[in-house]
Amino acid sequence: MAFSLNQLKGWYYSFILIRMQSFARAFRYVAGLLMLTYRFVANHVHPFWIQFSYFIFIDLLGTLLLMELKPTDPTFEPRLVDMFFMSTSALTVSGLATVQMERLSSSQIVVLSLLMLLGGEVFVSVLNVFFRAGKQNVQEVTVSRVNSVQIELESIESISTIARIESGMDIGFKDLSQSSLKYLGYVLLGYWVFFHLMGFIACFIYVSIISSAKGVLNGKGINLGLFSFSTTISSFANGGLIATNENMGIFAPNSGLLLFQIVLILVGNTLLPLVLRFSIWILKVLTKNEEFDYMINNPREIKFDHLLPNLRTFFRSATVIGMITVMVTMFCSINWRSPVFDGLNSYQKIVAALFMGVNARHSGENSIDPSLMSPGVLIFMIFMMYLPSSTTFMPIEELEEKKYEGELRKTKGKGSFITRIILMPQIACLVIFIIVACIIERQKMLNDPLNFSVLNMIFETTSAYGNVGISLNYSCARLQRLHPEMKCVDEPYSFVGFWSDEGKLLIAFVMIYGWHKKYSERNGKAWKLLA
Repeated sequence: MAFSLNQLKGWYYSFILIRMQSFARAFRYVAGLLMLTYRFVANHVHPFWIQFSYFIFIDLLGTLLLMELKPTDPTFEPRLVDMFFMSTSALTVSGLATVQMERLSSSQIVVLSLLMLLGGEVFVSVLNVFFRAGKQNVQEVTVSRVNSVQIELESIESISTIARIESGMDIGFKDLSQSSLKYLGYVLLGYWVFFHLMGFIACFIYVSIISSAKGVLNGKGINLGLFSFSTTISSFANGGLIATNENMGIFAPNSGLLLFQIVLILVGNTLLPLVLRFSIWILKVLTKNEEFDYMINNPREIKFDHLLPNLRTFFRSATVIGMITVMVTMFCSINWRSPVFDGLNSYQKIVAALFMGVNARHSGENSIDPSLMSPGVLIFMIFMMYLPSSTTFMPIEELEEKKYEGELRKTKGKGSFITRIILMPQIACLVIFIIVACIIERQKMLNDPLNFSVLNMIFETTSAYGNVGISLNYSCARLQRLHPEMKCVDEPYSFVGFWSDEGKLLIAFVMIYGWHKKYSERNGKAWKLLA
């Protein structure tokens, strides 16, 4: 019996050992397959398709989660097209909504917040930098193999001392560039964590201490921590979705809260180059690290969109501040005594105008009703929403433009260059989107011309294209001016929420195109407007 028991134990241990070896072998095969796939993607797939695949996967996953989670209002049954729209809006940090935010459950608000987190400019930049660093590591494997052969040849055939020195300098310079790219990834990750943490703490303390803000959230049944979490992410990512139906309009008298958000909005996008460069300079002074010094002095070698030379950083920041100043000046001078600022004192009016000026560039949060603004201000807002956050009023030298075209031919091939030349420029694509939107909603434009006016259609489509999210909303009062017999209920969501399903899907596509528009910045070079 004892012998049989020992034999059983031996068989058991042998079985476990064989299974462990099988699992280890399978794990090595899977790891090898993943590494092979990664090397292929890193070396042969264009960054656009990598980012587009990332977007589609996260977008569909977000849609599925929003559909599966139960809303707070049991009478509210979310439709697939609306949940897909909300997922796309959050991931593209556009901020347009087709449902009431307060009808969504806390779990759905968390999902939308995480989607904005994953689609934010800084987070996507962190992923891109680490991917590039990993791609360089993959390429180093091939380089090291070539170098090993070169070393063997050097033992047979001598080379000159000068050539060796030059080769060593090139290798050292390349190594410093690669290590600086990794350091940049860590700096961006720390930047992202720091501002989220500080923003959450500041927002939570404010809504916990200030009775007016706390009373609003308690009255709506919104958890203070959840609101602080969602608002911090939305502001830093420039997402525009807030857990309240009124967005930030209900907090217009709370100037302190608006100022917190203004800081997060600016450091999360339009002033990222300035604050990032300053952060790297601080780290350089404190650590004396050569990678930080290299990043400061050689930003072009790093090839990161938000790490710019001194002069270009200055002009980028001056452009941002200048446009905000013009917006605030126009807004206050035209609307100072209008119903836009009802119930606000002078200080609160200035802060609210500053908040709208900052958000009109990219974020989309609003502290006042945009539909009450004067037409002149709305036209300027359309202009600001169209411009990407990287807009800089600094002429590009012709030499730099020729250098770009030469590199494009060399790196992308003749076919790719010709394709980029003949494609439509971005402004033409936006015009086409507006025309298609008007065609889809033509019946509503005929029956309800005050709400579905051409200006409103242009404004909503441009807001989606720029991933901004400011909307002129829908007014039942306008409808009943023409059709007093019709019953209508005002809904606190974006104007696109009143469009047809086909119109919503079009705007969702426009938001996706807008999120990827940096890949088409130089399209349409063959299209010239000659006098």
